[in-house]
Amino acid sequence: MMEAQPDAATKPTKGAVISYYPGCSLHATGIEFHLSTKAVAEKLGLNLVELEGWKCCGTSPAHNTNRYRSIKLPMETLAIAQRLGHSYMTMPCAACFSRFRIAMHEVQQDPELRKQIAKEIGSEYSGGVKVDSLLTTITDRVGYDAAAKPVVKPLAGLKVVCYYGCLLTRPPDVTGEKHYEYPTNMDRLAEALGAEALDWTYKTDCCGGSLSLSTLEIALDLSHKILKNAQDVGADLIVTACPLCHANLDLRQKQINDEYGKSCRSPSSTSPN
Repeated sequence: MMEAQPDAATKPTKGAVISYYPGCSLHATGIEFHLSTKAVAEKLGLNLVELEGWKCCGTSPAHNTNRYRSIKLPMETLAIAQRLGHSYMTMPCAACFSRFRIAMHEVQQDPELRKQIAKEIGSEYSGGVKVDSLLTTITDRVGYDAAAKPVVKPLAGLKVVCYYGCLLTRPPDVTGEKHYEYPTNMDRLAEALGAEALDWTYKTDCCGGSLSLSTLEIALDLSHKILKNAQDVGADLIVTACPLCHANLDLRQKQINDEYGKSCRSPSSTSPN
């Protein structure tokens, strides 16, 4: 059973407050994603309000070492949104989205855990805040046609492959995604902006994620396969929806080429903004 959330079909009125959770990456190595998110939101009329006092979601280090803390951290930020009366939160980072959705799912399924966390943070989650990825906010709440209206330089002539990674759509009982192996909303958005979205094999495969910090050779192998498939289908670039995926596929291209040879010409990688 999914956690109770506000009706996703009800679009907020123009100017309605949307809780904005940038996460740690967008205030550091992914700062360009944060800046582009804010710029695009302004053009689309999205009133993003960054919550004062938001907490790190815990991402891989927390859920690998302390399950309770990995659930408590997102709930602390949701408590801030609840106290402010916000009903909708969006976040650009796929890892943050995953950690929030999993935490919400866990407290919904475990009443004792929910009570324990509520006692510690002074607020019990009532299911009144819906959490979405920025991609879904744009495609489902703004809409493809509305998202394309402010465009002054269409992406005509660009052949792209859209890379969702492994966290935006899975596990489906937490994300609610019906087409978790082959999602299409990023593809449709890219086409609405003028690009040609190509069919390919690796759109939801893992890039290695944080393994690049602990087991680099695995991350390089996984990222190499993604880049190679993008090249094979004729893509000019890869569109990503995660700052860590972007870092692995873009910043590690020299390491990948050194490891696997210069024969693999890696396409560039960019965020969907």
